[in-house]
Amino acid sequence: MKISILSSQHFITSPWSGGSTTELYIFPAKATYLERNFDFRISTAKVEVAESTFTALPGIHRKLMILDGEITIMHKNQYTKNLKPFDVDSFCGDWNTTSIGICTDFNVMTTNKWQNELYYLAKGAVRNFKLIPRENCSFFFLYAIYGNIRFQLLNETYFLETGNVLVIENINVTSISIDSDAVFELVVVEIQKS
Repeated sequence: MKISILSSQHFITSPWSGGSTTELYIFPAKATYLERNFDFRISTAKVEVAESTFTALPGIHRKLMILDGEITIMHKNQYTKNLKPFDVDSFCGDWNTTSIGICTDFNVMTTNKWQNELYYLAKGAVRNFKLIPRENCSFFFLYAIYGNIRFQLLNETYFLETGNVLVIENINVTSISIDSDAVFELVVVEIQKS
């Protein structure tokens, strides 16, 4: 099991047609978004124009969670959905997708080799709150939207600050203990092989 904390110095920010995107993690490590040779990718994005068109990503499954703002996402010949903070939409990357509205969002992209769970967790001050990874989870990510959080794993303590990501590769623990002196908000991503 490998545990690491990633901060802004590890992330890559680049423009896209509707704003900017920040890559938080990509697997395998030598893969690139431009070459589309990744198994999975986790990122945030700023949608800074009132109407935007999503990049076509054939063969990629996408999950998108709104962190701030609100959009209406439209998948041509599929459905239209209004997304508010912490709502999630799950869709195929080859769908013709557009959106109306300005937001910051959190994205998980996977090939058909992988599947994922994406959810939001908020708590007040807590001691020894147990976060239970799903069975067969291979990669576990916690993105700190807000707050300073302490994690206890295998008798080691880790600190996660706003904007940072806790990454656990080849996870083999049944629970993660969380302590916080104040309110915190997390995005949780669990990735496992299909």
